[in-house]
Amino acid sequence: MKVGLISDSHVPTGLRQLPPALLRSLDGVDVILHAGDLVSERVLDQLQAIAPTSAVAGNMDPPEVRRRLRERETLQLAGWTIGLQHGHQPHAIQSHYIGAAYDAPEMSLFFQVMRAQLPEAQIIVFGHFHRAVVMHWEHVLFINPGAVVPTAGGSSFALLELGETAEAQIVPLGTSGA
Repeated sequence: MKVGLISDSHVPTGLRQLPPALLRSLDGVDVILHAGDLVSERVLDQLQAIAPTSAVAGNMDPPEVRRRLRERETLQLAGWTIGLQHGHQPHAIQSHYIGAAYDAPEMSLFFQVMRAQLPEAQIIVFGHFHRAVVMHWEHVLFINPGAVVPTAGGSSFALLELGETAEAQIVPLGTSGA
């Protein structure tokens, strides 16, 4: 099973629309997971026209988007349990790791909190940081597909292949999101 993973599209506040290169790249995936900060409901509608889509609310999503989405989801795909959450946490927790590199010791608190919030997940997909990563921590595969909205490091999404194993790769979209 091929899964498209995206986060932090920020349409229309950061981008006017989803980049055509992203939409072309998602053509042929079986499922799309969006890890929050869609900002506009039309993003969800546009993705659902490509493949069945699950999404969660992010901290920048307005009330009309939040009413349509949950804070976190747990999905069963191809025999894998996948947790989907934006990744923002209460300030008291987030202040300990915001800005830290993913492999920094203080990030272990973030991964512990995410794991506690999605305890059955074998794979956790998150966003919020606008920085892509694929890493194992405590026997869980954590994937941040990066941000669709361009950041200093460019924009990206991820493709996840699920079978006997789970393999994820980050796909750069460039510095303009195109």
